[in-house]
Amino acid sequence: MNRRLMLISAAALLGAAGLSGHAAAALSVGADAKFAALSLIGDSINVVTFQPTLGSKMDRNIKQSAAITNAPFDVTALRAIQASVKQAMGAAEVLLYRSPSIELFGDPWALFDGSKLVLPPDLVAAMKKDGASHLLLLTRNRQDAKLATTQGSVGSGRLEGIGFYVDRQKRMNNSATQESGIGFLAPYTYLQLSLVDLSNAQVLQQQSISSSQTIGSPRSEDGFDPWKALSPEEKVSTLERMIEREVGQTVLELIKPN
Repeated sequence: MNRRLMLISAAALLGAAGLSGHAAAALSVGADAKFAALSLIGDSINVVTFQPTLGSKMDRNIKQSAAITNAPFDVTALRAIQASVKQAMGAAEVLLYRSPSIELFGDPWALFDGSKLVLPPDLVAAMKKDGASHLLLLTRNRQDAKLATTQGSVGSGRLEGIGFYVDRQKRMNNSATQESGIGFLAPYTYLQLSLVDLSNAQVLQQQSISSSQTIGSPRSEDGFDPWKALSPEEKVSTLERMIEREVGQTVLELIKPN
């Protein structure tokens, strides 16, 4: 791979919902730790459209992927990681990395072999040469669709990474706003954050992130199409807020200074 990874200075970077999961037994990170942070959540977002099925548990939803330039969600995630490390550990340094393409790393599940992280040796060597002792790695995760509503959860099939779930058939009732309509739009973030000891590639802790919200079709500009419940700008800003909140909280869960 050579060193096809960009180290971002803090100055350059700053210029530029429900937490669930599992973790290993609580492990502490020394106060003298120096972190590398790498986000691989992608240069695209997923759009999953519900399709009803009869007599089958197969996921028949329509799945599309939309490319985005400059990986803004990776930048948002790195800023959240940096801010939370500073909150938890004060002066601890965070080296921020992002890749020009997540395709360079392949399937995110192939990055782990049991409790070991499998990254290209030259990449790990480069991080260690920069002085990093630990890596905070953010990757996509895949889980069953459980999209938060005021009355529980909805959704079918499997979701991965960041994106939007669209259902144009389910009747939704919002007890808080008294709104009722057919269909909803659900922005979601299904991610995984791993804390890794770079000295031996050991995964010390992992936490999954499953965050979502549902927005009924009455909120759309025409009152019918749930996809239009948010403008393009609102779609981006909603995902950014979710990533910032959930990733920041998860970092605080993983880092336990002595």
